[in-house]
Amino acid sequence: MQNRKTEKEQLSDLSNGDIKAFNDLFILYFPKLKSFLSGFLDNEAEAEDLAQDVFVKLWQNRQLLTRVENLNAYLYRMAKNALYTYLNRTYIPDPISDTDHNHIPSIDELEELIFAKELEELIDVTIEKMPPQRKTIFCLSRKQGLSNDAIALQLNISKRTVETHISAALSDLRKVISILLLFF
Repeated sequence: MQNRKTEKEQLSDLSNGDIKAFNDLFILYFPKLKSFLSGFLDNEAEAEDLAQDVFVKLWQNRQLLTRVENLNAYLYRMAKNALYTYLNRTYIPDPISDTDHNHIPSIDELEELIFAKELEELIDVTIEKMPPQRKTIFCLSRKQGLSNDAIALQLNISKRTVETHISAALSDLRKVISILLLFF
């Protein structure tokens, strides 16, 4: 069986210039960062470039990585900063037109968009991790808009069972969201 290194060990190796550790982290996190950035940019190539820039900076500042406690959060913060820099550089107002599509988002608006995107991703992950029946009932209720009676009829279960699962699903989501709000 292959011995997998902990994130701390990988960061330590990377901070010492280990290219394999860098490659392993790149393979793991690059698709996630690219997808995250693509959610804010209309240009897939730009999202890829920004994600690559994050890893270039990671390599350039690798000596500081031994102090990083949560690599995922650290990389997403780097991606946010790269996004802010990119948007500040590229969103140039058009003085001839005042249409809304030329609106330059403020840092606060960008923070809100990023927070909303992170919250949406966190909710999706939480739903995916729910037990199968709870997940099915919750999706039928909240995503497809079915009533509790309709769900009970469709799944051949009692309305009370539907209510119990929806209540438990909402409780799970409230816990996750409250933890996220502690960080903001």
